[in-house]
Amino acid sequence: MKTLPIYISFLLLALACEDPIELDSRFDEPQLVVDAWLRNDGGPQSIVLSQTVDYFAGDRPPLIPGAQVEVCNLDDQNCFTFDDDGSGTYTWNGGQFGQVGDDFELRVEVDGQTYTSITRIGRTTRIDSIGFEFEEESITFPEEGFYGQVYAFDEPGRGDTYWIRAYKNDTLLNRPSELQVVWDATFDAGADIDGTYFIPPIRFSVNALDEDGAPTAYQVGDSLFCEVLSISQDAFRFLNIAAEQITNEGIFATPVANAPGNIFNEDTGDPILGIFNIAEVAALGRRVEE
Repeated sequence: MKTLPIYISFLLLALACEDPIELDSRFDEPQLVVDAWLRNDGGPQSIVLSQTVDYFAGDRPPLIPGAQVEVCNLDDQNCFTFDDDGSGTYTWNGGQFGQVGDDFELRVEVDGQTYTSITRIGRTTRIDSIGFEFEEESITFPEEGFYGQVYAFDEPGRGDTYWIRAYKNDTLLNRPSELQVVWDATFDAGADIDGTYFIPPIRFSVNALDEDGAPTAYQVGDSLFCEVLSISQDAFRFLNIAAEQITNEGIFATPVANAPGNIFNEDTGDPILGIFNIAEVAALGRRVEE
């Protein structure tokens, strides 16, 4: 009888070792999380309060009702109270908050503590058009069909940051790999690009990706709706880090860590988790036609 090659022997031995390993997540106690992603284009606005859970527990974060939530325009001293629906979601239905350049303060009072944050409504981009180009099946385009691009223009002036949100047939493209944030007209502050159209890889980010990260095609009759939201530089960093953490896997994965936010305990000055941002929104849609 032939002997097994030595590497197969080692493989069988490794597979036989199935002792469970307990990992210490260093989870001490729940922390408050504030999701305050607001828009300045009217319509209902919501802020969600929740608590962290142990990373390895697999539980859904519990929501926190019973808080007092308010957003104030620091330029005209007009304040907006968000109503508690009893589930941890706080809603306001009063239309637009203010104008680009206005500063706003968020105040959250819960369990005897007050948490605050200040943000400014930044300007968004100008969307000129949405284009579709037919591509035959290839290595670059695994599926025959139409592929979209959004032509958006970054106004001159350094430091504009945006979040592109694309909808295919009214469904938001929300895979972590589909998240696209923009610094001026490119990916980050290190590039010497400003006051021009978004670079081609960013324009192409409105195409849905499959599980392997390959773009999927639009077909005749499909629709593409694109929004470009202005975000603060704090929010830009938060989304970048969050996307990296969500897609952090493989043998070279780094330890999981929370993305830093811009909300603080008023008494101690300590940061908590979450982001406060009010976006100006540019939007445009188009359907694929023959």
